[in-house]
Amino acid sequence: MKSMFTAIAILLSSQVTFAITQPNWTQTPGVLCSSHDPNFDTYDYPEHIARCTRNVGDQEKTQIAKAYGNIPKANWSKYEFDHLLPLCAGGSDDIHNLWPQPIDEAHLKDVIEDEVCSGMRAGTLTQAQAVQKVHDWFTAQEKN
Repeated sequence: MKSMFTAIAILLSSQVTFAITQPNWTQTPGVLCSSHDPNFDTYDYPEHIARCTRNVGDQEKTQIAKAYGNIPKANWSKYEFDHLLPLCAGGSDDIHNLWPQPIDEAHLKDVIEDEVCSGMRAGTLTQAQAVQKVHDWFTAQEKN
């Protein structure tokens, strides 16, 4: 067990980088929740932003899978049907905010999602800054 933690620490501290899969920016430009969104839940954070609940079913996943090259349902477990702009940052369930991100890469994106949502919760980051950080994260990953 100790060797596993050591290996993870070495991996995390190494300079090894790789390019991640990018969303199709035309298909998935990102959409923010609004009070008119069917999944609107509440206003949140010091900035009082609209927050939506997750409600992504098979119908939406089928539509997304088709738009991203007809990913067979048998392969859906290899993807997270992810929100480009995270729900915790005020992202919407709108089809233009969802894309099939390879599951391992989705775990990498979770780090930036946690960072921006913590900042918004603390009032140290605005929603506009959070959206920019998410976009910047993808740009930085594309260059690696």
